Amino acid sequence: MNIKMKYILCYFFILLCSFNYLNAQKSASSSKGVIATAHPLATEVGLKILEEGGNAFDAAVAASFVLSVTEPSMSGLGGRLQALYYNFNTGPKGIDATTQVPMKYLHDVSKAEDGFKTIGIPGMVKGIIKMHKENGILPLNKVLAPAINIAKYGFVLLPDEALRQSMVRRSLSNFPGSIKYFLINDSTRQANTLFKQPQLAKTIKKISKDDGKSFYNGKIAKDISNEIISGGGFLQESDLQQYSALDAKIIKGSYRGYDIVAMGLPCYGAIVIEMLNLLEKTDLAKADETKWVLAHAAAHHKAYEDRPLLKKDEDKVASLSFANERWMAPLPPTMQYDTNLHSNGHTTHFVVSDQKGNVVSVTQSLGPLLGSKVASEKHGFLFATTMGPYLGKMEPLERASSHISPVLVFKDGKPVLALGAAGGARIVPAVVQVISRFIDQNLSLEKAVEAARVYQLPEKLLVENHEGNLWQHPQTIPNLKKLNLSLEEVKLPGQMGRVHALFYDASLGKWHAAADPDWSGTALGLKPDIK
Repeated sequence: MNIKMKYILCYFFILLCSFNYLNAQKSASSSKGVIATAHPLATEVGLKILEEGGNAFDAAVAASFVLSVTEPSMSGLGGRLQALYYNFNTGPKGIDATTQVPMKYLHDVSKAEDGFKTIGIPGMVKGIIKMHKENGILPLNKVLAPAINIAKYGFVLLPDEALRQSMVRRSLSNFPGSIKYFLINDSTRQANTLFKQPQLAKTIKKISKDDGKSFYNGKIAKDISNEIISGGGFLQESDLQQYSALDAKIIKGSYRGYDIVAMGLPCYGAIVIEMLNLLEKTDLAKADETKWVLAHAAAHHKAYEDRPLLKKDEDKVASLSFANERWMAPLPPTMQYDTNLHSNGHTTHFVVSDQKGNVVSVTQSLGPLLGSKVASEKHGFLFATTMGPYLGKMEPLERASSHISPVLVFKDGKPVLALGAAGGARIVPAVVQVISRFIDQNLSLEKAVEAARVYQLPEKLLVENHEGNLWQHPQTIPNLKKLNLSLEEVKLPGQMGRVHALFYDASLGKWHAAADPDWSGTALGLKPDIK
């Protein structure tokens, strides 16, 4: 074993043994660059890459793969990814690496919610490597080395990840690969135990050596296609060979003097911009907290009714003229009700910036918890759910649309805010409410992310009210109850989207990052003496 490898292993051993998760750092500031992710190890690794001379894109790729190792319930190599970024040389750009329906897919009459028949073409690997090839400066093998070592030598399983895996134990027990990697004597792993994934380490190492070519056109592609077809699924080698990570459609809007940059389908950026357009009809800077809630609930109600219009004309949905029309229309008596249209609980988001001014905002997902619940027996990673009732009726070669919505906010042509969220359908209102808290209420980034949120269900308004969340006025919920609204207080944390965000304060020349306090993620910044 060489000295460099010993150093890496020693570093992670110390990290695993010494990190105090109960006092995790939720905010950070630095003139050199910051990172916020949903898992402490991913944040630490991303920071380490920045310290070693990598840029924000290198750090993002490293964090992405570490999250795939440490948070397999939320995202992974068999899933989808959407990236929105600003390169200080070339400007804003997006990457669409969502999953895609296989060519030979047939609508499954059993409508299985998980299993081999729900597995589409994975996009995460091709998407993240596309971003690295076009923007990174460090070699891929150096960037992926931390994820390989964490998978090979193990990490301490956090309680929330252990809980999520336990919630789908029965489904995992139906598939040989999932039994092999996620169950021990028919039980999922306990919290605070060491979780080693040597087969996943080998898979990531192979990707690091050939830029993912074998994943889409080589041995890995052949193996996973054979596994899925043997299990009754539809994914062919040819599906993997023809898959491309695409340059995403960029959708632009504005909000109170700021420019908003989001992504079109399969992202829901148009709905983010529509909600902001609707909110701009109300002076929220002067509004009390009750009026603020009602304005957001109304904008959410109307914008979510418009989701079916996205495939027909998303540019219209994001336009000011359409918002003016919708603003004047009465609220519909009921919203469309479908469990998946208001889903909660999955996905991960992270943000990174560097000293050059590069900014990266990435959301990656497997769909519902642990995706299809099927793990590749030969390669150790889970596959996302794409077909089946989760995303509704889909056709061969169609790409999976979702509420994923990474966003960049600009002022005078420069990015000042980058954010996104996890949480299924809860993503869009969470992102919009943090933007509004930050701009309308002039809260610090940390307070804007920490602040309580609402979510408009068809039959009632969900209002966050648990220890640690922040309402600007203690009488906000009592005042809402006086209005005889159909209202439910949400007592559990993490139910209203989990936001990770960063902000650049030009007056101080500093980046600020914030991790959602309802999750186990962290935020860190480069020290001033790091060059």
